[in-house]
Amino acid sequence: MLVRSLVLQLGAMPQTIVQVSDTHLCEIFPYFADNWQHFAKEMEALKPDLLIHTGDISLSGTMDDQAMRHIRNEIDRLPVQCLAIPGNHDIGTTGGPLKPISEERIGHWQTHFGEDRFAFDIEDWRLIGLNTEILGSGLPSEDLQWVHLETACANAGGREIGIFLHRPLFEKTPDEPSSRWSLIAEPRARLIERLRAHKVRFVASGHLHRYRYISLEGIDLVWCPTTAFVTASTKNDGCIRRVGYLKWTFEGRHVRHEFIEPDGFTNHDMSWREKRAAKRAAIAAGQLAAE
Repeated sequence: MLVRSLVLQLGAMPQTIVQVSDTHLCEIFPYFADNWQHFAKEMEALKPDLLIHTGDISLSGTMDDQAMRHIRNEIDRLPVQCLAIPGNHDIGTTGGPLKPISEERIGHWQTHFGEDRFAFDIEDWRLIGLNTEILGSGLPSEDLQWVHLETACANAGGREIGIFLHRPLFEKTPDEPSSRWSLIAEPRARLIERLRAHKVRFVASGHLHRYRYISLEGIDLVWCPTTAFVTASTKNDGCIRRVGYLKWTFEGRHVRHEFIEPDGFTNHDMSWREKRAAKRAAIAAGQLAAE
Protein backbone atom coordinates (compact mmCIF):
# COMPACT_ATOMS: atom_id res chain seq x y z
CA MET A 1 0.00 0.00 0.00
CA LEU A 2 1.91 3.04 -1.25
CA VAL A 3 0.95 6.34 0.38
CA ARG A 4 0.45 9.10 -2.19
CA SER A 5 -0.14 12.08 0.12
CA LEU A 6 2.62 14.67 0.52
CA VAL A 7 2.13 15.52 4.20
CA LEU A 8 0.86 12.90 6.61
CA GLN A 9 0.41 12.48 10.34
CA LEU A 10 -0.20 9.60 12.70
CA GLY A 11 -2.31 10.26 15.75
CA ALA A 12 -0.33 7.76 17.81
CA MET A 13 3.41 7.48 17.40
CA PRO A 14 4.51 4.26 15.68
CA GLN A 15 7.10 2.20 17.50
CA THR A 16 8.85 0.93 14.39
CA ILE A 17 9.69 2.29 10.94
CA VAL A 18 11.52 0.16 8.39
CA GLN A 19 13.82 1.77 5.83
CA VAL A 20 14.52 -0.26 2.70
CA SER A 21 16.56 0.90 -0.26
CA ASP A 22 17.92 -0.07 -3.65
CA THR A 23 15.60 -3.04 -4.13
CA HIS A 24 16.10 -2.89 -7.93
CA LEU A 25 12.91 -4.80 -8.64
CA CYS A 26 12.32 -5.90 -12.23
CA GLU A 27 9.86 -8.34 -13.77
CA ILE A 28 12.03 -9.13 -16.83
CA PHE A 29 15.31 -9.39 -14.88
CA PRO A 30 14.18 -10.72 -11.47
CA TYR A 31 17.67 -11.36 -10.11
CA PHE A 32 16.87 -10.03 -6.65
CA ALA A 33 13.26 -11.23 -6.37
CA ASP A 34 14.34 -13.92 -3.89
CA ASN A 35 15.49 -11.35 -1.35
CA TRP A 36 12.38 -9.26 -1.95
CA GLN A 37 10.13 -12.22 -1.16
CA HIS A 38 12.06 -12.82 2.07
CA PHE A 39 11.72 -9.12 2.85
CA ALA A 40 7.94 -9.27 2.29
CA LYS A 41 7.71 -12.17 4.75
CA GLU A 42 9.77 -10.14 7.22
CA MET A 43 7.26 -7.31 6.99
CA GLU A 44 4.37 -9.69 7.56
CA ALA A 45 6.03 -10.90 10.75
CA LEU A 46 7.38 -7.55 11.97
CA LYS A 47 4.31 -5.47 11.13
CA PRO A 48 6.08 -2.08 11.24
CA ASP A 49 4.07 1.10 11.50
CA LEU A 50 5.56 2.55 8.32
CA LEU A 51 7.89 1.59 5.48
CA ILE A 52 10.17 4.20 3.87
CA HIS A 53 11.82 3.33 0.56
CA THR A 54 14.83 5.54 -0.17
CA GLY A 55 15.09 5.07 -3.92
CA ASP A 56 16.18 2.81 -6.74
CA ILE A 57 12.97 0.93 -6.26
CA SER A 58 13.47 -0.31 -9.84
CA LEU A 59 16.34 -1.84 -11.79
CA SER A 60 15.64 0.32 -14.84
CA GLY A 61 12.20 1.86 -14.65
CA THR A 62 12.99 5.37 -15.82
CA MET A 63 10.23 5.52 -18.45
CA ASP A 64 8.90 1.95 -18.38
CA ASP A 65 5.21 1.73 -17.46
CA GLN A 66 5.18 -2.06 -17.35
CA ALA A 67 8.17 -2.15 -15.00
CA MET A 68 6.65 0.44 -12.68
CA ARG A 69 3.24 -1.27 -12.60
CA HIS A 70 4.93 -4.53 -11.61
CA ILE A 71 6.81 -2.80 -8.80
CA ARG A 72 3.74 -0.94 -7.62
CA ASN A 73 1.90 -4.25 -7.37
CA GLU A 74 4.76 -5.70 -5.31
CA ILE A 75 4.67 -2.72 -2.95
CA ASP A 76 0.89 -2.89 -2.62
CA ARG A 77 1.14 -6.51 -1.49
CA LEU A 78 3.06 -5.49 1.64
CA PRO A 79 1.00 -5.28 4.85
CA VAL A 80 2.28 -1.77 5.67
CA GLN A 81 1.85 1.70 4.26
CA CYS A 82 4.84 2.92 2.30
CA LEU A 83 6.43 6.27 1.50
CA ALA A 84 8.93 6.34 -1.36
CA ILE A 85 11.38 8.78 -2.93
CA PRO A 86 13.04 8.14 -6.31
CA GLY A 87 16.62 7.18 -7.09
CA ASN A 88 18.75 7.45 -10.21
CA HIS A 89 17.52 4.10 -11.57
CA ASP A 90 13.95 5.40 -11.25
CA ILE A 91 14.12 8.90 -12.78
CA GLY A 92 17.67 9.42 -14.02
CA THR A 93 20.05 11.83 -12.35
CA THR A 94 21.62 15.27 -12.71
CA GLY A 95 24.68 15.00 -14.91
CA GLY A 96 24.02 11.36 -15.72
CA PRO A 97 25.23 10.60 -19.27
CA LEU A 98 22.85 7.68 -19.90
CA LYS A 99 19.68 8.76 -18.11
CA PRO A 100 19.72 12.51 -17.49
CA ILE A 101 16.90 13.63 -15.25
CA SER A 102 13.95 15.50 -16.76
CA GLU A 103 10.55 16.82 -15.79
CA GLU A 104 9.04 14.06 -17.92
CA ARG A 105 10.80 11.36 -15.91
CA ILE A 106 9.75 12.94 -12.63
CA GLY A 107 6.18 13.02 -13.92
CA HIS A 108 6.44 9.34 -14.82
CA TRP A 109 7.45 8.53 -11.24
CA GLN A 110 4.57 10.59 -9.89
CA THR A 111 2.09 8.75 -12.12
CA HIS A 112 2.99 5.46 -10.48
CA PHE A 113 4.17 6.38 -6.98
CA GLY A 114 2.88 9.85 -6.16
CA GLU A 115 4.99 12.81 -5.09
CA ASP A 116 8.78 12.64 -5.12
CA ARG A 117 9.00 14.08 -1.59
CA PHE A 118 7.14 13.75 1.69
CA ALA A 119 6.73 14.97 5.25
CA PHE A 120 5.45 12.57 7.89
CA ASP A 121 4.76 13.34 11.55
CA ILE A 122 4.98 10.81 14.36
CA GLU A 123 4.24 12.96 17.41
CA ASP A 124 7.71 14.12 18.53
CA TRP A 125 9.31 13.64 15.11
CA ARG A 126 8.93 15.03 11.61
CA LEU A 127 10.38 12.79 8.89
CA ILE A 128 11.13 14.51 5.58
CA GLY A 129 11.87 12.84 2.25
CA LEU A 130 13.66 14.66 -0.59
CA ASN A 131 14.34 13.86 -4.24
CA THR A 132 18.14 14.20 -4.34
CA GLU A 133 18.43 13.31 -8.04
CA ILE A 134 17.07 16.69 -9.10
CA LEU A 135 19.30 18.81 -6.85
CA GLY A 136 21.70 20.83 -8.96
CA SER A 137 19.71 20.27 -12.17
CA GLY A 138 18.25 23.76 -12.50
CA LEU A 139 14.89 22.24 -13.48
CA PRO A 140 11.72 23.92 -12.17
CA SER A 141 11.02 20.93 -9.93
CA GLU A 142 14.27 21.53 -8.06
CA ASP A 143 12.82 24.67 -6.51
CA LEU A 144 9.92 22.59 -5.19
CA GLN A 145 12.37 20.43 -3.24
CA TRP A 146 14.01 23.40 -1.54
CA VAL A 147 10.66 24.99 -0.73
CA HIS A 148 9.41 21.65 0.60
CA LEU A 149 12.46 21.29 2.84
CA GLU A 150 12.21 24.81 4.25
CA THR A 151 8.45 24.62 4.79
CA ALA A 152 8.52 21.17 6.36
CA CYS A 153 11.33 22.16 8.73
CA ALA A 154 9.90 25.56 9.62
CA ASN A 155 6.46 24.10 10.34
CA ALA A 156 7.70 21.11 12.33
CA GLY A 157 6.11 22.52 15.47
CA GLY A 158 9.07 21.81 17.73
CA ARG A 159 9.40 18.21 16.61
CA GLU A 160 12.77 16.56 16.09
CA ILE A 161 13.66 16.28 12.39
CA GLY A 162 14.99 13.35 10.39
CA ILE A 163 15.75 13.50 6.66
CA PHE A 164 15.55 10.65 4.14
CA LEU A 165 17.49 10.88 0.85
CA HIS A 166 18.53 8.53 -1.93
CA ARG A 167 22.09 9.78 -2.35
CA PRO A 168 24.22 10.32 0.75
CA LEU A 169 25.51 13.80 1.45
CA PHE A 170 29.10 12.69 0.82
CA GLU A 171 31.22 9.56 0.68
CA LYS A 172 34.35 10.66 2.57
CA THR A 173 34.32 14.37 3.45
CA PRO A 174 31.73 17.18 3.25
CA ASP A 175 33.98 19.22 0.91
CA GLU A 176 34.80 16.41 -1.54
CA PRO A 177 34.23 17.08 -5.27
CA SER A 178 31.10 15.95 -7.04
CA SER A 179 30.91 12.28 -7.97
CA ARG A 180 28.37 9.64 -8.86
CA TRP A 181 28.52 8.32 -5.31
CA SER A 182 26.95 11.29 -3.51
CA LEU A 183 25.33 14.70 -3.89
CA ILE A 184 26.69 17.28 -6.29
CA ALA A 185 28.98 19.63 -4.37
CA GLU A 186 26.97 22.88 -4.66
CA PRO A 187 23.57 21.60 -3.52
CA ARG A 188 25.37 19.45 -0.93
CA ALA A 189 26.87 22.53 0.71
CA ARG A 190 23.52 24.29 0.63
CA LEU A 191 21.72 21.28 2.08
CA ILE A 192 24.24 20.82 4.89
CA GLU A 193 23.84 24.49 5.80
CA ARG A 194 20.06 24.05 6.03
CA LEU A 195 20.43 20.88 8.09
CA ARG A 196 22.56 22.82 10.58
CA ALA A 197 20.13 25.74 10.63
CA HIS A 198 17.14 23.49 11.38
CA LYS A 199 19.05 21.31 13.88
CA VAL A 200 18.29 18.13 11.98
CA ARG A 201 18.99 15.01 14.07
CA PHE A 202 19.74 12.45 11.37
CA VAL A 203 20.05 11.93 7.62
CA ALA A 204 19.31 8.43 6.28
CA SER A 205 20.19 7.57 2.69
CA GLY A 206 20.70 4.68 0.28
CA HIS A 207 22.42 4.42 -3.13
CA LEU A 208 25.76 2.93 -2.08
CA HIS A 209 24.55 -0.58 -1.20
CA ARG A 210 26.40 -0.44 2.12
CA TYR A 211 25.59 0.18 5.77
CA ARG A 212 27.53 2.88 7.59
CA TYR A 213 26.87 5.07 10.62
CA ILE A 214 28.92 8.22 11.27
CA SER A 215 28.28 11.72 12.64
CA LEU A 216 28.68 15.21 11.19
CA GLU A 217 28.60 17.95 13.82
CA GLY A 218 26.06 16.01 15.85
CA ILE A 219 23.95 14.96 12.85
CA ASP A 220 23.79 11.18 12.51
CA LEU A 221 24.50 10.06 8.93
CA VAL A 222 23.19 6.56 8.24
CA TRP A 223 23.59 4.59 5.01
CA CYS A 224 20.89 2.01 4.42
CA PRO A 225 22.00 -1.30 2.86
CA THR A 226 20.44 -2.80 -0.26
CA THR A 227 18.21 -5.85 -0.60
CA ALA A 228 19.61 -6.48 -4.10
CA PHE A 229 23.36 -6.90 -4.63
CA VAL A 230 26.65 -5.92 -3.03
CA THR A 231 30.10 -5.06 -4.30
CA ALA A 232 32.88 -6.85 -2.47
CA SER A 233 35.73 -4.79 -1.05
CA THR A 234 38.65 -5.18 1.34
CA LYS A 235 38.59 -1.48 2.29
CA ASN A 236 38.59 -0.75 5.99
CA ASP A 237 36.13 2.14 5.67
CA GLY A 238 33.64 1.33 8.39
CA CYS A 239 31.09 -0.03 5.94
CA ILE A 240 29.19 -3.31 6.09
CA ARG A 241 28.72 -4.66 2.57
CA ARG A 242 25.85 -7.04 3.22
CA VAL A 243 22.24 -7.08 2.05
CA GLY A 244 19.56 -6.06 4.52
CA TYR A 245 17.40 -3.20 5.75
CA LEU A 246 17.19 -0.77 8.68
CA LYS A 247 14.76 -0.94 11.56
CA TRP A 248 14.17 2.44 13.20
CA THR A 249 12.60 2.72 16.66
CA PHE A 250 11.21 6.05 17.87
CA GLU A 251 10.47 6.60 21.56
CA GLY A 252 9.61 10.15 22.51
CA ARG A 253 12.50 12.30 21.27
CA HIS A 254 14.87 9.35 21.16
CA VAL A 255 15.63 7.27 18.09
CA ARG A 256 17.77 4.24 17.41
CA HIS A 257 18.30 2.03 14.39
CA GLU A 258 19.41 -1.54 13.70
CA PHE A 259 20.94 -3.14 10.62
CA ILE A 260 18.90 -6.28 9.88
CA GLU A 261 20.05 -9.08 7.57
CA PRO A 262 17.20 -11.61 7.47
CA ASP A 263 17.77 -15.34 7.33
CA GLY A 264 17.54 -16.49 3.74
CA PHE A 265 18.90 -13.30 2.18
CA THR A 266 21.50 -13.87 -0.56
CA ASN A 267 24.41 -11.49 -1.01
CA HIS A 268 24.22 -11.35 -4.79
CA ASP A 269 27.37 -10.18 -6.53
CA MET A 270 27.77 -8.12 -9.70
CA SER A 271 27.31 -11.09 -12.04
CA TRP A 272 23.73 -9.94 -12.64
CA ARG A 273 25.14 -7.43 -15.16
CA GLU A 274 26.51 -10.20 -17.38
CA LYS A 275 23.27 -12.16 -17.03
CA ARG A 276 21.21 -9.13 -18.06
CA ALA A 277 23.45 -8.45 -21.06
CA ALA A 278 23.16 -12.07 -22.21
CA LYS A 279 19.38 -12.05 -21.86
CA ARG A 280 19.04 -8.77 -23.75
CA ALA A 281 21.19 -10.16 -26.55
CA ALA A 282 19.02 -13.29 -26.74
CA ILE A 283 15.85 -11.20 -26.91
CA ALA A 284 17.32 -9.00 -29.64
CA ALA A 285 18.34 -12.09 -31.62
CA GLY A 286 14.84 -13.53 -31.40
CA GLN A 287 16.05 -16.51 -29.38
CA LEU A 288 14.03 -15.50 -26.33
CA ALA A 289 10.67 -13.77 -26.03
CA ALA A 290 10.50 -10.58 -24.04
CA GLU A 291 8.31 -10.97 -20.96
